Amino acid sequence: MLRMGTKNKMGVSVGQVAQLKQFERILIDSRRLEALFSRLGHRRAEAYVAGRVEEMTDLLAEIEVRYRSGLNDAIADQAQHVSKMAGDIGLTSLARAARDLGIAAQRDDAIALGAIWARLVRIGDRSLTQVWELPGLSI
Repeated sequence: MLRMGTKNKMGVSVGQVAQLKQFERILIDSRRLEALFSRLGHRRAEAYVAGRVEEMTDLLAEIEVRYRSGLNDAIADQAQHVSKMAGDIGLTSLARAARDLGIAAQRDDAIALGAIWARLVRIGDRSLTQVWELPGLSI
C-alpha cells in the first residue's frame, strides 16, 4: 500500500491510502497453437494441449508444496520443465514466469522467489483459463 496526502513533520506523506493492484498481460502465441493443430490434427492436438495443461497443473502444485516448505533447490528443475511445456503450447507469459522462477530458485534468492511465485500464480491461473477458452478447443 502506498500512503498519499499531507506530509507530517518529517516530510512523509500521510492521509489517503492507495492500493496498488497487480496485473500482468497474458500472452498466448496463437501461431504456435495453430502450427501444433496443423501438424497433429485437431483431435491429437487437443489431447496434447490437454495433457500439457494437466501436467503443468500437477507440477505447479508440487512446486507450491516445495516453495511453502522452503525446498527451493528442488524448484528449479520443475520450473524449467513447466517453462518448456508452456512454451510448447504457446503460453508465452507462463513460460517466462516459470523460467524466471527457476532462475531465482537456482540463485537461492528468497525475495525474488517469493515475488516471482506470486506472479507465476497470477499468470498461471489466467493463462490456463484462457487456453481452455480458445475458439476451436473443446478440451
